[in-house]
Amino acid sequence: MRQVLTRRFALAIGVPFVVALCWWFIALRSTGESAAPRRPHFVSYTASVVTVQADPNWAVKDGLTTGTARLALDDGRTLYVAEATLGEILCTDFSTPHACVLLAEMLGDAPIWFALTPATGDEPLSRLPLPPIVDMLNDGDDAVLENGWVVPLATPTKRECDTATPNLRDFITRFGSDMEVSLDLAADEIDIVRCTVD
Repeated sequence: MRQVLTRRFALAIGVPFVVALCWWFIALRSTGESAAPRRPHFVSYTASVVTVQADPNWAVKDGLTTGTARLALDDGRTLYVAEATLGEILCTDFSTPHACVLLAEMLGDAPIWFALTPATGDEPLSRLPLPPIVDMLNDGDDAVLENGWVVPLATPTKRECDTATPNLRDFITRFGSDMEVSLDLAADEIDIVRCTVD
């Protein structure tokens, strides 16, 4: 009786399979995180930060917090930021009240992502300047900012410019990064955009 699976037959089938498997692992590894799209962060809560009580090692490394923190906010809430929460810390003045503004994506009472940004502008307790708007989502209810944050838009959003535009979409297309964006901290939404060139 003749043997069906010979050594030569097994090599003829096995070697191309092993080579294809190795090539697949190398291709998967080379694309890695760089090819993964960045997840947008939907800002659902904003507040001025009164005090920060943080662990001595509290920071953000590789997009995740190390240590924990408690943020006392101007609306009377205290927000607990657990270890390994997604976040960005752009403001590091934790000793001065109202020096930082919190923007957060919330799940119930807990942030699943947050950003601490410096309180700047003419009205730091009520308004926050944001990066330019590059797109809109959800039928124009949300603005996609240049940094990837998604922030609710007021209805209507006031457009301040000498050049008239029929709608916000046209304003975004026409002025691109040549705009100032203002977030109303009490309403948690963008309510004013201004062009910086005509």
